[in-house]
Amino acid sequence: MKIKGLSGNALKVIAAITMTIDHVGMILFPQTEAFRMVGRIAFPLFAFFIAEGCRYTHNKRKYLGMILFLGLIFHGVFVLATGQTMFNIFITFSFSIVLIYFLQNAIKAVREGTWQNQILSGSLFFGMLFLTYLFTSRFVVDYGFFGIMLPVLVSLPDSLWKRKAAFLIGALLLVLSMHTYIQSFCLLAVPILFFYNGKRGKYKMKYFFYIFYPLHLSLLFLLDIMI
Repeated sequence: MKIKGLSGNALKVIAAITMTIDHVGMILFPQTEAFRMVGRIAFPLFAFFIAEGCRYTHNKRKYLGMILFLGLIFHGVFVLATGQTMFNIFITFSFSIVLIYFLQNAIKAVREGTWQNQILSGSLFFGMLFLTYLFTSRFVVDYGFFGIMLPVLVSLPDSLWKRKAAFLIGALLLVLSMHTYIQSFCLLAVPILFFYNGKRGKYKMKYFFYIFYPLHLSLLFLLDIMI
């Protein structure tokens, strides 16, 4: 029997479900670690598809603009609602996307450009990488520097199996950088991701996460107030 694997849509649904479980634990059952353990699966899966989005999008500025706009809006609402200033995963992924685009330009310059263009593109990438590291050292960004770098690593290889291998390496670096045992459950995303078949799936779910993220958080906060 031929194994069809899991489509991108299926993996995004898994990520959304585990993210919801994580936030249920964070908001309603903060003393129950099991919710947070399951929830660690979500971020690496979403990070992988940020890299895939950069690979296949036809409008890079629009893709970055959407993620960054949502990140800034959610950050403002979160600060007003909780008083906490941690930057959310949309900000994390905004850094990832910028770095991926700078890296893509640098790689293109190495393959096709003049030596002047190669130096300029390489300098821009490493300069942005350094600024990203400084920012994450100064401010609290969800999943930190290595959370930002996970999609960047995945974006490098051309073949799917190499991107899966890069995902494994990135997930290991992420877990080692977090220094808490609960973050080690991020590695549960690795065997799930290895079932990815490289197909989008039957339905377009381009804006699913953008809508689902604020909707489920709003409902959970409302439920927390009611009970």
